[in-house]
Amino acid sequence: MKDKKKKVLILRLGAIGDVVHTTIIAEAIKQKHPNYEVHYMTEKTIAPLLKNNPYIDKIYMWDRDKKDSFRYYIDFQKKLLKERYDIIFNLTNAIRNDLYAYLSFPKKVVHKKMKCGLWVEDYFKTAQTVIKDIELPERLYLGVDEKLDKNIKEYLDAYPKPHIMIVPGGGTNNNRQGRVWNIDNWKQLNDMLLKEYGGTIFTIGSKKERQLHETLKREGVIICTGEHKLAESSALLSHADLVVSGDTGPLHIASAHNVPTLALLGSTSPDKIKPYGKNGHYISGEGECKYCWKKKCTYLGQESTYTPCMETISPWMVMDKIIKMKLLNCNG
Repeated sequence: MKDKKKKVLILRLGAIGDVVHTTIIAEAIKQKHPNYEVHYMTEKTIAPLLKNNPYIDKIYMWDRDKKDSFRYYIDFQKKLLKERYDIIFNLTNAIRNDLYAYLSFPKKVVHKKMKCGLWVEDYFKTAQTVIKDIELPERLYLGVDEKLDKNIKEYLDAYPKPHIMIVPGGGTNNNRQGRVWNIDNWKQLNDMLLKEYGGTIFTIGSKKERQLHETLKREGVIICTGEHKLAESSALLSHADLVVSGDTGPLHIASAHNVPTLALLGSTSPDKIKPYGKNGHYISGEGECKYCWKKKCTYLGQESTYTPCMETISPWMVMDKIIKMKLLNCNG
């Protein structure tokens, strides 16, 4: 008997890592039901990341700059209403998302089910509550535009391999205290990596982090921070021989490209957020306060920049993990 076609919308406006994780729903559905039509609604700044995902048929790009415009909301809502969705997976607990989901009048609205495991698997299990026969994919997947991919390859070919990519972050802020590693540790780790493996290290990050990342500049370290749009950074990460990062969007993008990734975790728990797939690895900070999930560290002193949990991770620990786990076997 032919599988009945259905139309599905995945609704997740941000953040980057969460959007990457929720693509597991599209992948699982399309692998089991290729005739289903799967749409995705997210912020227009994140949407380019999904453009070449073979499991997503259509992308709705939501403009955060117009979020307070009633006219924009009405026009956007009309577009969703015309789709006549069978299922909308509303994966953010927010009034705005609820309005978009319920006022599109689908046959069913499904919210994220907390299963107390990896978040990416929780998203999958959420979909499985209504599409019973789907199976958990072994890895995430993000496609890359062929022309862009060619340009990135040509760019990387100018530098010696292995190509190691690091995501140092930008110091601490309200959302990332406990997720940022000491910049001096990055300097030491870079020295160790270049001595052991040679090759080239590339920094990944946003424009606002550029000034801090410039302090890492030395022979063999290329500062790419702020130079690439999201889709370009994704293509760049897809060709990494190793990615080392705190709990960031680029970490999960790299994981979705199935490249070796090493996460440095302090306030966020590997039980929830470790890189998904067989190539994902992590090191956790120590102390009773680790995995607190707080935006602001209770124990961060006025004169301190980095949280106690992240300070317990040393460059030697990271290097030892890379060598023992054979995360980087490319020697040029």
